[in-house]
Order: sequence, then structure tokens, then C-alpha cells
Amino acid sequence: MTKFKELSKLTKDEVNNEINEIKVELIKARVAAKKGGKVKIRDIKKTLSKLLMIQKQKTNMIKKS
Repeated sequence: MTKFKELSKLTKDEVNNEINEIKVELIKARVAAKKGGKVKIRDIKKTLSKLLMIQKQKTNMIKKS
């Protein structure tokens, strides 16, 4: 799992790329979980949630400026 401080230092484009990568990782984790493999879906979801929160904050900062 990635720290919030580390994620908040990313640029808007980097955040968008990370979100796309995490979504793909989540899909793969769900498939692996259905096949019987143990996967840390909870950690992936938490990281995705953090990234989406940062993305929303950066979008609001741009709108306010």
C-alpha cells in the first residue's frame, strides 16, 4: 500500500496514470481471487480510494484558481 504523502506529491497526469494502473491491478486481483488465489483486494481498493481523493482535490484546486 502506498502512503498518502507520497501520492499527494504526484502531478495530475501521474495521478491519472496511477489510477488506470490500479484499476487494471484490481481487475486482475478479482480474477485471481475467483480462481482460488488469495489477493489483497482491500489494499488495492484503499490505494485507489486515496488516488481518487487526491485527483478530486487537485481538480478542485484548479477550479478555485
